[in-house]
Amino acid sequence: MVIISGVLTMPGLKAQRAIKLEEAISIALQNNPAVAVDKSAIQSAEAKYTQAHSTLLPKANILSKYFYGNNLPGMYPLEGVEVPVLNNGNPTGDNIVMHPMAPFANNDRDVFTFDFNMVYPIYAGNKRVNAVESTKQLKQAYYDNLKETEAGLTFKVKKAFYNNLLIDAVIKVYEEALKQMNAHLDLAKKAYNEGVRSEFDIINFQSKVEEFKSKIIELKGKRKVARTALKNLMNLPDTEDIVCEGDIEDVNLEPGALPVSLEQIKTGNHKLQSLEKMKGVLNRKEKIEAAGNMPTLFAFGNYHVYHGMDFPPFDKTWRNGYAVGVGLKINLFDGNMTKGKVQEVKADMEKIDAYREGLTLKLRYEYQTALENIESLKARETAKNMNLQVAEKAYHIAEIGYKNGVTTNIELNDAQVNVLKIKTELLNIKKSLLIEYAKLEYLQGGDSINNK
Repeated sequence: MVIISGVLTMPGLKAQRAIKLEEAISIALQNNPAVAVDKSAIQSAEAKYTQAHSTLLPKANILSKYFYGNNLPGMYPLEGVEVPVLNNGNPTGDNIVMHPMAPFANNDRDVFTFDFNMVYPIYAGNKRVNAVESTKQLKQAYYDNLKETEAGLTFKVKKAFYNNLLIDAVIKVYEEALKQMNAHLDLAKKAYNEGVRSEFDIINFQSKVEEFKSKIIELKGKRKVARTALKNLMNLPDTEDIVCEGDIEDVNLEPGALPVSLEQIKTGNHKLQSLEKMKGVLNRKEKIEAAGNMPTLFAFGNYHVYHGMDFPPFDKTWRNGYAVGVGLKINLFDGNMTKGKVQEVKADMEKIDAYREGLTLKLRYEYQTALENIESLKARETAKNMNLQVAEKAYHIAEIGYKNGVTTNIELNDAQVNVLKIKTELLNIKKSLLIEYAKLEYLQGGDSINNK
């Protein structure tokens, strides 16, 4: 569901569109050009199936002609003339009588021909069946490519979305710290007026306030870049202003969502499945090419209607008839063309096998790396949570001490910065954990791990 945070009525400002993670993924899958390209490939495979399946059906055509002809004996002026026979340019003493090339009739007539022809291949070395099956597997391969693209795009959207949530959370932490710093500044001013603190405390706190303001401005600039990256994945216009809805600390994974073995990764990974289908396509293609020198048996039929024959007897009688039969075509020698095509297909199959092996090794490395990173991040998260408790306690003590004139402003600032640092590190750890989980989901095909 799209949630609009409200229409801002101030001039120059526009409404922000608050988007949830699920909606961001849905929009990206619908709008991203990479998905459209893969969908077009599936449509292309469907068209190839139609073409391949057409070879299983008979082919029929009609050829008809109508024309007017005029044949005159005058076209052969040498008819009946004796011409000497020459040998190397010298007469031999013999003569020959010239005759017309054909007994063309001396009449004008209109000619009409009509032929209906049908041809059906009875046997073609299983080339047609293998062609149809190969297009089916090609469609499945393209479908797996689409699922791989969608899984990869989902992973990228999650990374961008989590990055936006992280920056939003860090900005909140810094704004809270800035609020506390302003309170310290007010406290220092009050103590200075009472003669308890020096002017140095005021200047020091003012310096920290300006420093925190500049960091917040810097973070907001990074947030703008992060939102642009997310909008690009969603293919949204630059004019649309979005904000990611949610809190990174509230994003949790469903229990038991992680794959338990590398075999689950291999089984679910869409790229591996696509390569498997493409090998099937090449296997069918090899059989098609190998059948190039096999005989082709076909049946044919013809029905014809003729009028005004343009060959003897040159009459204007209407004639019709039919002819049916079978034919056999055998390629005796094609200059090793078929052999070369089969070798090329086998080389392509070996290339796919090598690519699959390399992809399997890559998946194993990324899977194990992700699991190690998750374990390490969880350990760091536990340690940082304990450090945060200590740091917050130390800051509380420093704050009380400063109010009572025991702690210096530098000690108070150091305690506050330490809390800020640990909170930021915890937010980064949480983002990194979410990305590792999303990566495992992508490796497994993008179907098993869902965010609440």
